[in-house]
Amino acid sequence: MVHSRPASDNEKDKRDIAILQVLRHTGIRVGELCALRVADIQTSERKGSLTVRSGRGSKHRVIPLNLNVRKALDDYLKVRPEVADDQLFIGQRGEGLKVRAVEDVVAKYARLAGLEVHPHQLRHTFAKAALDSGTDLVAVATLLGHQRLETTAIYTKPSPRDLEKAVERLETR
Repeated sequence: MVHSRPASDNEKDKRDIAILQVLRHTGIRVGELCALRVADIQTSERKGSLTVRSGRGSKHRVIPLNLNVRKALDDYLKVRPEVADDQLFIGQRGEGLKVRAVEDVVAKYARLAGLEVHPHQLRHTFAKAALDSGTDLVAVATLLGHQRLETTAIYTKPSPRDLEKAVERLETR
């Protein structure tokens, strides 16, 4: 068993920020995040990708990474403890994080922001933001790892403001 030193606050903060950025900007499930390996991340200055190998139905998919996620992951990987475990996100004991630990990270930062947020809500936020930005339903379904568009449509429930905007677009000028 490899013993690691306790993570410094700086290392932990960078890990937590990377976790939040990955969840918010990729839409992956918490279980998928916990299963990520260091080798599943490819980044460069201009692009990057994350490979989900443990998606539902044993399907894998590759998700492009935006600049926010690439920067957060690069910052974290620079301070990630050297441990035998090749899981991407490492806890204080030098082992890969479990779902409960990720839920605790999200809850901690949500509390600091005065919010109550569960990790799955970040998946919904990702899907809704992608659709609101003009990304088509098929692309969002692919990013989320859905086989059926009906499953993705669950994430598209319009807010009251969305409904107001829809009606306003019908106004004659």
